[in-house]
Amino acid sequence: MMTIVKNNWKLLTGIVLVIVLVSTYLFSDDNLQTTTFPDLLEQENKELFVLNTALDTKVQDLKIQAENLQEIINEKDQQIYHLKQTLDENINRINNYSVLELERFFARLKTDSIPH
Repeated sequence: MMTIVKNNWKLLTGIVLVIVLVSTYLFSDDNLQTTTFPDLLEQENKELFVLNTALDTKVQDLKIQAENLQEIINEKDQQIYHLKQTLDENINRINNYSVLELERFFARLKTDSIPH
């Protein structure tokens, strides 16, 4: 009978020890998470801030490139406008030529003729 009581005490002591160890681990883990969670959030916030700053710089660079491209487009539009205006003036001038003036105009043109 004494052996059964000793074995029960050993079992009971082992169970209590396991409960103490598990509860200590759980409570220490909660404390660890409580103290490090704000630190993790702060670290994540710092990383996002750096990333955001880099993206802001890239956006600013792209805006400058877009403005430069828009200036080039505006210049090309002006060139096209002036070329069309000159073309229209030339067409109108030629359109108003008399038959004699048209003959003189086309007589001045040189063409390459290839013998057949």
